[in-house]
Amino acid sequence: MTRPPFWGRIHRQLDEIEATAPTTSAEVLRLLGSYSSDSGFFHGGMDRELLGSLTIAGWEVTEYNAAYYWTAQHPATGESLEYIEGDVYNRTDG
Repeated sequence: MTRPPFWGRIHRQLDEIEATAPTTSAEVLRLLGSYSSDSGFFHGGMDRELLGSLTIAGWEVTEYNAAYYWTAQHPATGESLEYIEGDVYNRTDG
C-alpha cells in the first residue's frame, strides 16, 4: 500500500518509537520531530495511533478520556506525556 508522504512520515515515527522504546518524554518528542514542549501529531485517517506505539514501547495509559485526550507514563522512569487533540506535551513533574 502506498501512503501519501505525510502519513508515510507518521508511520516511520511510530516505527521508530516501537523499535527504540524511548523511556523519557524528551525522547518521544524528539522522535516526533519536536524539541519544544509540545508537538503536533494529528490523529485521524490512520490504521495506527501514537498510543498504540507507546504501549508497544512499554508506556502505560494513566488516564483515558477519549481517543483525542489521554495521558501515558513510563513505569521505569515515571516520565509522563499528555495527548490532547493531536498535540503531545511533556507532563513529567519535577
